[in-house]
Amino acid sequence: MRQIQKDIAPRNTGWAAEMKAGQILRLTARTIIDFVAFDRHDYAEAFDQAPTKELSNCLYFKRGHTLLSRSGAPLITLLEDGFEGLGTHDLQFGMCGRDRHKRAAEEGRLDEYLHGDDMEIPDHGCAENLTWALEPYGIPYENIPSPVNLFQNMDIDQETGCMTRTQIRPDAPVDLDLKAERDLLVAFSACPDKASKTKGLEVGATIFEP
Repeated sequence: MRQIQKDIAPRNTGWAAEMKAGQILRLTARTIIDFVAFDRHDYAEAFDQAPTKELSNCLYFKRGHTLLSRSGAPLITLLEDGFEGLGTHDLQFGMCGRDRHKRAAEEGRLDEYLHGDDMEIPDHGCAENLTWALEPYGIPYENIPSPVNLFQNMDIDQETGCMTRTQIRPDAPVDLDLKAERDLLVAFSACPDKASKTKGLEVGATIFEP
């Protein structure tokens, strides 16, 4: 494959880029990535969690699965998954952010992130990072969909439906290869990943032409 673009997104920052149909995006990380995608020619055709889960009949995003828009249009497919067998990619949660951090602190729920109720919280998170990354494309916060949370391994209780964060992450950076099914605008946040032992790390993003 021919490399088109290569970037590094530092911890707790955002990134966005345009892709042509057929191009491959390789994400290299061992931290949570909040990822979204839009049809490059119609931003209303944005990734949507519900139809994605309905088509795959699965609560997780797995190798061979495709992220869909609200109308069911295919956006991007996970071709290779270096996290497979180690953990799963979340399709339930939304984005962390300043307001969510503040509310969790006020309600005494910070231990949900597995570091105790006195943990230090960041002054921004994925909501702000994605907003800043997508601002040059004219996409406001209210039009950013709930993401697929790559590397966010969740325990889901089959009886109660309760969801619990885990600290399962790759021990070293691994690759996820995603193929654009149409011309896309893609964006992600390198999450502050408060539940992990590292509390967030950088993310590599490389676009290839097959």
